[in-house]
Amino acid sequence: MEIQAAIDRYFGKGSTMTAEGSEDGSSLEIRLIGSLDLENSRSLQDLLTWIIGDQVSHADLIVDLGRVDYISSTGVGALTIALTEARKRDTSFRIRNLQPKVRSIFTLLGLMSYFEEAENHG
Repeated sequence: MEIQAAIDRYFGKGSTMTAEGSEDGSSLEIRLIGSLDLENSRSLQDLLTWIIGDQVSHADLIVDLGRVDYISSTGVGALTIALTEARKRDTSFRIRNLQPKVRSIFTLLGLMSYFEEAENHG
């Protein structure tokens, strides 16, 4: 399944979050847009687990949070579960472009040290 089709499948109409995906050969980037809240955390977790499990040709997965305007603890939990799955499969999992209020949630939960950050892009 093409990555954008998978994103559309996991984040249906009416979701407070959408995403865009792009590939450059060795890496796959998912750009999240909107609110990562209780309502769509499971969808994100399922999407990332599918990518990590079924898209084995990618050695690097980057989740761009630059356009995430809100993240709940369940959203951070979904990313943490994906990080754990990636490590089990020797897949690099990095986050990018954390907005200050999103970063503060990771910090408050004591999880920033577990995540590797990719270089920020505009």
